[in-house]
Amino acid sequence: MSGEVLVAFGTRHESTRGIAAAVAEILRAAGIPVILESIDTVGTLSRVRGAVLGSAVYDGGWLPGAHAFLTEHERELAGIPTWLFASGPLDQVPPGTQADLPDDLVDVIGRIGPRDVALFVGSLQPHHVASGLRLLSKLARTNVGDHRDWVAIERWANGIRDALIAEHPSIVEAGWRPGAGS
Repeated sequence: MSGEVLVAFGTRHESTRGIAAAVAEILRAAGIPVILESIDTVGTLSRVRGAVLGSAVYDGGWLPGAHAFLTEHERELAGIPTWLFASGPLDQVPPGTQADLPDDLVDVIGRIGPRDVALFVGSLQPHHVASGLRLLSKLARTNVGDHRDWVAIERWANGIRDALIAEHPSIVEAGWRPGAGS
């Protein structure tokens, strides 16, 4: 197996990018070569040995770029270890809660056969809400703030790291040893 692990994200307000960056950092700390980039800029998957893909969820669906990426690359993703995550709810997600898959992606995701589909709490900062909507969000008691569960994200990323290393020990670059990167 050659190449890097792709960690790609679709985001509107950078919350999902932060989750993807945390996953990438955990993989890199274990000596796993990682490409971290916006899902909208990913080209070919020919050199990718695994993928972790995430999208912000709005109105019950993945962002259009992330949706299109999964659809366009489903065959390649089905042939490599793939993990998916969604970011969006602003209330706590109980441990073990499965992500609701958008109806139009259920079949595609089924054909990809990801190792896991995780759901993480998101973040909504005051500057993300248009000024006219700020008053409405206060009145509606929108849960503004950063609610991402970094412990859950780290646990999930550690599982990805461990699976990649167990299945493909050669994925680790020279110099890393178990216990050194976590």
